[in-house]
Order: sequence, then C-alpha cells, then structure tokens
Amino acid sequence: MEKFLFEESHFFSQEFTALLRHSVFIMPNWKWIILLIAIVLGVILRPAFQFIIKEIKSHNPWIKRFPNSFTAYFFRLEVERPLAWIVVALCWFAVDDAIELTGKFELYYEHVLKAFLAIHVIRLVYHAVDALSYVLANIAAKTESTMDDQLVPFASKILKVLVVVLGVLIVLQSFGLNVMSLLAGLGLGGLALALAAQDTAANLFGSVTILIDNPCKIGDWVKVKDVEGTVEEIGFRSTRIRTFYNSVITIPNATMAKETIDNMGVRPARRIRQVLGLVYETSPELIEEFCSRVRYHILQDEKVVKDTVVVSFNNFNASTLDVLVNFHLQVYTGLEELEHQQRLFLDILKIAAEMKVDFAYPTSTVYYRGAQG
Repeated sequence: MEKFLFEESHFFSQEFTALLRHSVFIMPNWKWIILLIAIVLGVILRPAFQFIIKEIKSHNPWIKRFPNSFTAYFFRLEVERPLAWIVVALCWFAVDDAIELTGKFELYYEHVLKAFLAIHVIRLVYHAVDALSYVLANIAAKTESTMDDQLVPFASKILKVLVVVLGVLIVLQSFGLNVMSLLAGLGLGGLALALAAQDTAANLFGSVTILIDNPCKIGDWVKVKDVEGTVEEIGFRSTRIRTFYNSVITIPNATMAKETIDNMGVRPARRIRQVLGLVYETSPELIEEFCSRVRYHILQDEKVVKDTVVVSFNNFNASTLDVLVNFHLQVYTGLEELEHQQRLFLDILKIAAEMKVDFAYPTSTVYYRGAQG
C-alpha cells in the first residue's frame, strides 16, 4: 500500500484519509486530486507565465543595444506562448516526480507530456529559424551579389522542413516507437514513393538548378514561353511571376529549368523601335527637317544611348512614307522604360504638330467611272 503524502498530518480525519487513500482506476484518490489540481493550475497560470516572459522581453537591454542581432529578432517574435507552455509542462513533470504516478498510467502520462513538450520546442525552434533568416537576409542585403538574397529564403524553408521532420521523429520516439526501424520499413517502399514523387523531385532539382545557374533573380522582368512578368519568388516547387496585368502565374521549377528564359531585366539598354507612317503628300524637305528635329530631341535625353539613335526615312509603303525611329534607353525597370518612351513619343507628336506633319491612317479611295453619254 502506497503511503499517503500527508499521512502524518493532523489536518485530516481518519475517514477522510481513508477516502483519499482509496484507489480508483489503478491510483489512489489523493494522486488523482493532486494531478487534476496541477493540470488546472498549469492552464490557469499559463497566461501569467506568458505575461512575465513578455515583460522580460520588453525590458531586455540586449534587444535595445543590438537591434539587428539574432536574439533581438528572436524575442521580437511571439515566443512567449510556447515558452509559457514549456514552463507549464516542466511543472507537470515535477508533479509526476513528486507524487510518483503508478504503473502504466505514469508511462502514458510521460509520453503525452513529452509529445506536448516536443511540439512547443518545435514551435520555438521554428521561430529561431525565422530569426536566423532575418539576420542572414540583412547580411545578404549588404553584399553586391544577388544570389545570396535568393539562397536565404530557400535555405530558411529547408531548415523549417528539417525542424518539423526531426520534431515529428522525436515525438514518435517519445511514444516508444523505434524510429530507425520505422525509417527502415519506409525504405522498403522507397521505390514506390520515388515514382509517386518524381514530379516533386524534378521541381526540387529544378529549383537548385535555377539558384546555381542563376538565369534570373527576384525582381527581374522575364519571358518564359507565353508568360511575361516580374519574378516574385523562387520556391521549392515553383517560381511565381507577377504579370503586367497584376495576376500571379506559378511555373513549376522543372519547367523553368527546361524552358528558354528571356531575362529582360539584365539588358544593359532597352531598345525602342517605332515606324512613323507619314502621308504621301509630305514633301521631301519637310521629311528631312522632321527627321532632323526628332533625332536632335531624342539625343538630348540623358537616358538615351547616343550612338544607337536612328531617325531616317527608310521605306515607301503602300499608303505611307515610313520613318524609322530606333534608339536604346539605359533604364532598369519596365515602368521606367514606359515612362521615358511615353515622354519621347509625346514630344514627337508635338514636333509633328508644330511642323504640320500629318501621320497616315488606313484610307480607301474609290474611283468611279460614270456611264459615257
């Protein structure tokens, strides 16, 4: 017979002591009562622990002194909730040791507590990966290379997957499962799993190829098959491209690795080419003067590559006299290109209006031969 924790106490009557020592479901009543009180107190006190941890965070001098450190980023995240639950779980373990739970119930109780503790430790480590990602992203932002800017989020996702997988294995181990035997058993179905996941594996290798070969980076304007837009994210499975009509198209990385990628963002200069159709009534002298004025105006723009400017009458079309306008702009974004192009085109229209140069548009002339008298 197990000894009652307060058996020597004079506060309890013999009858009440006997009731407390009476066993229900393999344990004495007094152990059930203490365990229930401990669980209820843990749930009630958890917000208080959370508040204390939050206060410690807010008054931590390290965060104020080193705002860009790992510790500062870590404590800026919502870590107080998992930390509070970890404290509560450790208290419940202490109660288990104090009252010495009985037999298999103690085993099940400890398994559940270990799993509960492991879940919140995983949450804490998950936040730590986020904090590490912030620190590495800040370091990467200070370097000239753009490859590390893409590797940081990629590595962060890999670490998070490893944290979750290892955490699940630890939880399974806490329940007494032989994880190594389980992994060996999974190896028997490895071939079937590989066949089922071949697309996923192809996309993963595609993402590695993109990061190593670096055909494009986040922020580049690219064309992939019939998709055109700005690269927003290069992930595990796919690359997300923001189109110019503001939708997001997701392309599997296996496709990105195989297709031809036209990276418009790495052009040292962007070509602007336009053919201006003048009416046939325009005199040669007016065409020559118009070309000279347009050429001179384009050359004044600081973004124009001077030796690429061509403004010349170059074709007798069916219904127009064609003037070729061709030049390159040293700009880095699509929006900047469009803004410069619009301004120059509007200036060309103003020059044409001042010189009374008319642009041709599709017309039809009908010749009618009336009946002869």
